Amino acid sequence: MDSTRDKRGKTEEEFLREYDVTQYFRPSVTVDALLYYPVRENEIKLLMIKRGGHPFIGTYAFPGGFVEKDEPCEVAVRRELEEETNITGVPLRQLVTVSTPERDPRWRNITVVYGGRLSLLPKAAAGDDAASAKWFDVRRDGNRLYFSCDGEAFTSTLDIVRDEFGDIDLNNTKIVERGSTAFDHAKVVLYLFASLEKEEK
Repeated sequence: MDSTRDKRGKTEEEFLREYDVTQYFRPSVTVDALLYYPVRENEIKLLMIKRGGHPFIGTYAFPGGFVEKDEPCEVAVRRELEEETNITGVPLRQLVTVSTPERDPRWRNITVVYGGRLSLLPKAAAGDDAASAKWFDVRRDGNRLYFSCDGEAFTSTLDIVRDEFGDIDLNNTKIVERGSTAFDHAKVVLYLFASLEKEEK
C-alpha cells in the first residue's frame, strides 16, 4: 500500500478536505496572567482584577481572557494583560494548564496560566472588562489564603489533594471557602505558593 495514503486509500489532501471538525468536542481556551512579587516565605503581592461582568461579577481574578482564532497563547496573555491592566513588557512563563471540566460555569474552558515574577510593582490601571486592578497582599497558612488590599480582606480555604508526585492536584483539590476569588484562581494561587516553596529547597 502507498504509504502516502491511509487505510481508506485517501491522500492527506483528501483526508483534510473531508475532515469533519465537529466530530469531536471543542472546548474553549483561555489564558491568565499571574503576576506576583515575593515578599517573604508564604507571602506575596499578587495582581488581581475585579470582574466587571458575569460570571463571578464583583470578585477578583487574574487578568486574562479568551485566545483568539489566529493567536498563540503567549500573545493572547500579553494582550489580555495590557487590555485589563495597562501593564506591558513583563516576563511571563507558562506556570500550569488547568483543565478541570467544571472550572468555568460558562463552558468547558481550559486555561493556560502564565506566571510573572517581578522585582518591582508596575502601576496597574483597569481597562476593558476589569472594574479595578489591584496589588493584593496574599499570605498562605496551610490550606488557607489570606487576601488584603486597601482595607478589603477575605479568606479562601481549600481541601488539598495531592497527586502521585506529592504535588497539588488542581483537578481534585476543592475550594471550601471561596472568599472573593473567581473561578478556581484560589487553587492556582496555592499551586504558585507550592512552586515557590520547591524553588527555595
